Amino acid sequence: MFRYFRWIFSLCFLYPMYGIHVFAHRTNIYNNRIVAYVEDHIITQQQLEIEMILFNGGRPLEEDLRERLRSKVLDTMVEKKIIAKEFERMKGQLPTSYVQKKYDEIQKTRFANSPRKFAEALRRYGKTKASYQDELKEDAIVEYMYGRNVLKPSVVSPLEIQNYYDCHRDELIRERQFDVDQVTLDSEDGEGITLVRECLEEILPYDALGQRLTQIPGVEIHSMEGLVEGDMQPLIGEKITTMEVGTFTQEPILLGNQAIFLGLRSVREEYPLSLDEARTFIEQTLLNEKYQLLRENWIQSLKQKSYYTIL
Repeated sequence: MFRYFRWIFSLCFLYPMYGIHVFAHRTNIYNNRIVAYVEDHIITQQQLEIEMILFNGGRPLEEDLRERLRSKVLDTMVEKKIIAKEFERMKGQLPTSYVQKKYDEIQKTRFANSPRKFAEALRRYGKTKASYQDELKEDAIVEYMYGRNVLKPSVVSPLEIQNYYDCHRDELIRERQFDVDQVTLDSEDGEGITLVRECLEEILPYDALGQRLTQIPGVEIHSMEGLVEGDMQPLIGEKITTMEVGTFTQEPILLGNQAIFLGLRSVREEYPLSLDEARTFIEQTLLNEKYQLLRENWIQSLKQKSYYTIL
């Protein structure tokens, strides 16, 4: 009878626990799986997943999107490591005060100068203060090296501008532009969010509503002119392009530690651009193409003398 009880106990308790242990073990192995070697660094699946989620604005990844982003994000991660290694070979130095200053600035502007909120955000993405400061240092090095090796003085001739305009005349259209008021407050400020909702339920002219909103403690209003759909954060763009002029959203969009209400002040419809109107855009486009070619050639030259393997 004792053996029978032991068999029942194993079947009902130990085997399920073993299954959970195996699942957790396999998940851990997957997350720690190496996806790339770059010089004396490794990049793991977990690091890649985190960067893809951040690239996607902190939102979870659908499987098809994960597949599309994987190569692009991993290539960027590898290139950053290669550039940082080249900086090391040059015996470059970055003041430690710069990294701390950048860290403090992010904490102040994005997390209301709250170390607790910043630490919680870092933990959510499996990062520590030290590891995030290392990332900031790497980003600063990449920015410096890019400016030193790619952003060299260049010019675009009038003939190049004219030829571009002639070839792309039908595409040179000023896009539909939106003038938007963004009402922001802390996402944890439940009382403030309720007051904003109640204010927006009142039947008042657009500007009068804006004035009332500024009187609510904790509310900030930022006016943005000339926004185009392609440059907006997807959740915001989806709302703005379906709103009526002179209205506010009744419910907030939650992004990070912010609750955002949107107001659509006005819309300017699209129209074809003349050469003079398009000149600055064409010049910048051609300069960007030249810079991109320089960048690709520079990155390629670094890759040729670096050791890296993408698995």
